[in-house]
Amino acid sequence: MDFLNSLPPLDNNNINDSFNPLDNNNNNNNNNNTKKKIHRLSPEVVNKISAGEVIQRPSNALKELLENSLDAKSTNIIITVKDGGMKLLQIQDNGTGIRLDDMEIVCERFTTSKLTKFEDLRKIASFGFRGEALSSISHVSHLKIQTKTADSNCAYRACYFNGKLSPSNPNDPSSCDPKPCAGVNGTQITVEDLFFNTPSRKSVLKNFSEEHSRISQLIKKYAINNPKVGFTLKKLGEPTPEVITSGNLTEQDVISSLFGNDLAKDLKEITLKSDKFEFDVKALITNTNYNSKKTNFILFVNGRLVDSKNLKVGLEQIYSKYLPKGTHPFMFLRLLVAPKNIDVNIHPTKSEVKILHEDQIIEIIQQKIDEELSVSSNSKTFSTQVLLPGFDNDQQTSSQKKQKTSATASQTKSSSSSSLKDNKVRSDSRTQTLHAFLNPLDFNDADADESNDNSRSSVNNKSKGENESGDFRDNEGNDDTTTKNNTINSPTDQDNVNTKKRKSSSLKSTDNQELKNQVSKMSGHTFVQTRKTRKYKQVELTSIRSLISQTQDDSHEGLQEFFNNCVFVGCLDHAYALAQFGKKLYLLNVETITKELFYQLSLSRFSDFDSIRFSQPLSVYTLLLVSLDSPASGWMESDGPKDKIADHLTNLIISKKDLLKEYFSIEIDDQGMLTSIPQVLDHYVPCTDNLPIFLLKLSTEVEWEFEKECLLGIVKEISSFYKIEPSFIKLRDLQNLQQQQQQQQQDKPNQTNVNYIKKDGKEWTIQHLIFPAFRKLLPPKRFANDGSVIQITSLDNLYKVFERC
Repeated sequence: MDFLNSLPPLDNNNINDSFNPLDNNNNNNNNNNTKKKIHRLSPEVVNKISAGEVIQRPSNALKELLENSLDAKSTNIIITVKDGGMKLLQIQDNGTGIRLDDMEIVCERFTTSKLTKFEDLRKIASFGFRGEALSSISHVSHLKIQTKTADSNCAYRACYFNGKLSPSNPNDPSSCDPKPCAGVNGTQITVEDLFFNTPSRKSVLKNFSEEHSRISQLIKKYAINNPKVGFTLKKLGEPTPEVITSGNLTEQDVISSLFGNDLAKDLKEITLKSDKFEFDVKALITNTNYNSKKTNFILFVNGRLVDSKNLKVGLEQIYSKYLPKGTHPFMFLRLLVAPKNIDVNIHPTKSEVKILHEDQIIEIIQQKIDEELSVSSNSKTFSTQVLLPGFDNDQQTSSQKKQKTSATASQTKSSSSSSLKDNKVRSDSRTQTLHAFLNPLDFNDADADESNDNSRSSVNNKSKGENESGDFRDNEGNDDTTTKNNTINSPTDQDNVNTKKRKSSSLKSTDNQELKNQVSKMSGHTFVQTRKTRKYKQVELTSIRSLISQTQDDSHEGLQEFFNNCVFVGCLDHAYALAQFGKKLYLLNVETITKELFYQLSLSRFSDFDSIRFSQPLSVYTLLLVSLDSPASGWMESDGPKDKIADHLTNLIISKKDLLKEYFSIEIDDQGMLTSIPQVLDHYVPCTDNLPIFLLKLSTEVEWEFEKECLLGIVKEISSFYKIEPSFIKLRDLQNLQQQQQQQQQDKPNQTNVNYIKKDGKEWTIQHLIFPAFRKLLPPKRFANDGSVIQITSLDNLYKVFERC
């Protein structure tokens, strides 16, 4: 009050002299007696205003482009975005394309092929009808169109701005005309720098994550309504699509793929038809067993994605009688109405429509869904619980976990002087066993022929001096390394001699069986140099640093603690292993996890690999020729002769040999002979049966033109080659082993019988090489949900059943 009393008195004489922003007589030019003249807006201003209404955000632009692609009868649509579509929004389809004669006016306002007169709106069946989509986009972005029709000899590319053709080269104004180029049937539309000329709109749409989420949700909705069309969404530069559907599916299949099986199994299909009100409905809605934190309502009316608040609220009221409070359903409805009973020209973004007899239609749909839900509510379905790893709280720090552990321990100590047996953890990840220092029995080549098995057994009986006769090859210049003279996947000396005697010309033999036998024998000639300590060189390439940074950002802290402290229990087979962490038992997908492990190791050891050298160099041509015989290659007769393909791919790999040697220790000489592959993990040798496919993928799946994509492709192929894969022992080999066990038991009845099946080389590798390497792994967040790590049981649950450990 003291402050108000200190203010000077109001001067009423000066009130009229104050500025009033609503007073039309006020202006800076003091032209109080002059009224503003009404004038016509320029077409450029009109088009910009209209563009702002039609294209309000990137998802609106994508919706218009998607509908154009569907109108063009496309069966496959690929969307690429960057920065939520603000920097780049590209859509490519395989539709009918745009005729060359139409490319000049395709982006002009009110140009369309969908209707001719206003009355056509009453029977319109296509998505577009106003001819404003491309025009509006071209007024707020840089637009490029590349298109090809089926009857055209080539594709054509053109740039557009403000609805007109614009020069692709600013320094050459004559370059406005569409230019011929190579391309496939269909249309590719690229939108760059959206809203670059409207700073106010651009400043509002600065949350790229939100815009990308809107785009993703939009594509999922159209994928459900168009299950026969394949949709793909990916970020620019990312190799893995975020959303992908293959096409030729059902609505249920698409929902299961995009939203998960938990939702799909609770879906209920409802069909409804009314001749009186001329409409037809197909609905996929969840039953009373499913509930979510928010309503997922998807409505298509005559193929258009629209909003209907009345229908959504009406259906939510029905569900509120059956679902717990605070939970909501999933609803997908496809409503077909007679074109004469619907008005689609209501909203600039076409997000709303007006339907004749809308209230009656909604009431009929409500009654039908109410009947179906009342039936399903009489029975409740309970699924058996699958125990998943308790690593959902990824943000919880180790210090917080330690504090909780300490608090729990103190409480337990105060309440009871001795810990309960069912709470005692009897395993320690730091414990070592003698088995880690013993050579395992080699069964990695269990499918080899009998001659290889016999020769391998003869080598196992040789003296130590014979095994040290120069088979091991040292890398030159590695004085700081310490080597071991043991071998993993050790070849036989007899095989080595046979291989050396074989003529080099036979490496390019066209006899498939001979090639397979040759590669099978040569694949065993691997000798490993290992280091006890390593000092890695710092990675200089920005692309590799970027990939490493992405891996670090995507790591799951809870799973990282799990892999740091888990204890190997055993192998179910070579695809799954059991591990203990604390009081819980987990099932690990060894194949998936080791693929990620070798991916990360390949990045961290980039340009600093040791090498696994072959005692007999292998012909790249031969390996590629063998790979083409494999069904995994996908070779068909229409692709051409195998020998020509192998020769072409061999020349490609030889041309990249310097890069492969410098960065990945993959050494290939000028004659196309492979001499070494990288030592990604010390003491570990991959299954060389996959070496031919590895070279085939290396030559066909890697994008060699761009640095980051090239290195990423090579690293991914290395991880696929080195991962642990399931292997199967032939029944003949199993019977032989059982006979050996029986004979050994008869000869030495007092000697403990060794289970050769369980103590094979691959299980030893998983336990003593792979599991210790898990401590270096930065597990991605997807491991918590994709089945890579699954909780089987816990000590508490077992104690309840057995009352003992």
